[in-house]
Amino acid sequence: MESVDARPPVELDSNESHFPSVPASWFHLCGSAELNAGPIGLELCGRSFVGYRTLSGRAVVLSGRCAHLGAQLRNGRVHGERLVCPLHGWEYGPEGVCERIPAGDSIPAFARQSSYPVAERHGHVYFFYGKKARFDLPFFEGMSREQLLPAKPFELLAETPWYFAGANGFDLQHFRTAHDRTLIGPPEVSSPSSFALRVVATFGVSGRSLPDRITRLIAGPQVKMDVTVWCGSLILVRAEFARTTSFGIFNVLPMDAFRTRGRIIVWVQRSNNVLGRIFFDPMNAALRRKFIQTFLRSDLPRVAGLRYQPRKLIAADRVLAGYFEWLEKVSKPSPMENT
Repeated sequence: MESVDARPPVELDSNESHFPSVPASWFHLCGSAELNAGPIGLELCGRSFVGYRTLSGRAVVLSGRCAHLGAQLRNGRVHGERLVCPLHGWEYGPEGVCERIPAGDSIPAFARQSSYPVAERHGHVYFFYGKKARFDLPFFEGMSREQLLPAKPFELLAETPWYFAGANGFDLQHFRTAHDRTLIGPPEVSSPSSFALRVVATFGVSGRSLPDRITRLIAGPQVKMDVTVWCGSLILVRAEFARTTSFGIFNVLPMDAFRTRGRIIVWVQRSNNVLGRIFFDPMNAALRRKFIQTFLRSDLPRVAGLRYQPRKLIAADRVLAGYFEWLEKVSKPSPMENT
């Protein structure tokens, strides 16, 4: 995990009216193989979640603290279809209802955990923060899982609120300053779903650094960046060069009001022949992972301590301002979804 030594500014604008602490969206819990080994816990802005796999193979995600006295269920064990609390042995089923108390007492009405929608795809487990999923778990448009090979996920820790993670792709000014990318032509912004915003822009790779020189030599002098953000928690990026295309999924995990963990999965297109899939594809995925990790890591000190100040956005921030306005609307569940 990467981090930067930064602290939030002393004077802070309150953003509670703009964005929730955790958006109503999909979140990455773990790899499928990890869940096979036992319960997995996750914390999002003080909210605790736990995932486990039942004996029949179902992936389940519940609220993470036992309804009895708040013990962490991630430290429990799986018994058949139930998750057993490590402290007093209360057993919760996949819907979150307590089905057994070893002490023999009658089961009280409060003995239940919140249960969340789960999607297990492409070797990873996701859950939706809400009673019902508002949209299906997305993947790259026009691509199937069989066409792409994932690299090993990596994590970065940014000292910035979660809603700035997706905003980075819509902040066209920063590409020139931070990454030596020159915008070619106007960007195209569209909404492929009520819960997704997409920006497509072409950039010239104009930097003189060694990575940029290698990029121009191997991939090409221009890149078409296709960034689609789903409710601020899932960022799907397609970078199309003349001679190659990279894919990445940035999973946003809010830690607190000022810190965000990014869990990134890089994907590459599979070769058409067996030898390429055995020898070339894993090496290609590892190299792309390294390049993208270096590219994203360079942004960490730049985004440290960012604040959302809508009245200070200027004309050059038009695309960025539009993103924040959209995110403010879709990141909160409607009153109907809370019932």
